[in-house]
Amino acid sequence: MRLHVRRLGPRLVAAATVPLALVAAALVSATAHAATAGCRVTYAVSSQWQGGFGANVDVTNLGDPLGGWTLTWSFGASQQVTQAWNATITQSGAQVSARNVSYNGNLGTNATTSFGFNGSWNGSNPVPTTFALNGVTCNGNTGPTTGPTTGPTTGPTTGPTTPPGGAANSMGFIGCSMGENVAQGYVAVGGKRMWGPYGTGGLVVQNWTDPNSSAWQLFDQQAARLGRPTAVWVQICIFAQQGATYDEVKRLIANARQHSASGASIYITGQPLYDAGQTCFLAGANGPQLTDSLARQAGADSSQNVRYPGSFLLHPNEVQDGCHANTTGQQSLGRQSIAFWG
Repeated sequence: MRLHVRRLGPRLVAAATVPLALVAAALVSATAHAATAGCRVTYAVSSQWQGGFGANVDVTNLGDPLGGWTLTWSFGASQQVTQAWNATITQSGAQVSARNVSYNGNLGTNATTSFGFNGSWNGSNPVPTTFALNGVTCNGNTGPTTGPTTGPTTGPTTGPTTPPGGAANSMGFIGCSMGENVAQGYVAVGGKRMWGPYGTGGLVVQNWTDPNSSAWQLFDQQAARLGRPTAVWVQICIFAQQGATYDEVKRLIANARQHSASGASIYITGQPLYDAGQTCFLAGANGPQLTDSLARQAGADSSQNVRYPGSFLLHPNEVQDGCHANTTGQQSLGRQSIAFWG
């Protein structure tokens, strides 16, 4: 589920009926440059289970560059944040504040940053309806934080027309059969941005560490048909007997940049996680957790400049052989991927 919050930004308009305090504030600021503020927020519940859920939040700064940011909102039910990444989240009652961490505080004009969290719910889990970035309501528009002293302001009343995500087939991916499961489900639920399945079954981390491997040749064949991708999803996929190291993950990221368009965005995740007590025989005990941990590490490593959107999740009724998704599971993974990157 995705939510775009759009309302007109705050503007001060001087007129005969404006309270004296507002007129005085406008006169004081008339000779100063009016800072422009504005933002857009996409809040997506990536997965939900009994009593718990995961969510991802994209924050786009439409105003002047920011050297630090805090996003605030209120939950409408009894939700509680239990774990967060790419932001420091505090909560008091229904009020939630997400503050930047050391590596993502600078947010230029039209730049987007993302963070995610896991939470608990009881009874219902409604999506928040209003967000504010550094105290300014996010509505998809921009406006001066202090307005002109004469006449009403004019300007566009609607947000940008460019849809989130990117053009059809502009996002490639690397991974194994688990990645194929996601791609199959992505296509099945109407996803357009990411490639569909193209035969990566069995290709674990070590198949992708050499930029000239047959795995990357397969990727390049797909890119030749559809164009070099402007985004790549890197799935960390392992066999139990081989595992993976962080150095290998960094090689996957570097190779993804080499085989994609210049400046491409890189998303990184692990294999899907399962409910407690379930083990994937291919990845081994705690294998999926290892891949997720490595993906989180890369997302938190500012030198890698990659985005960790969250964990893929599969429940017992969505698994056909202990590891791979059945039709229901594929569609669940597809919906999660749409929430992650559109």
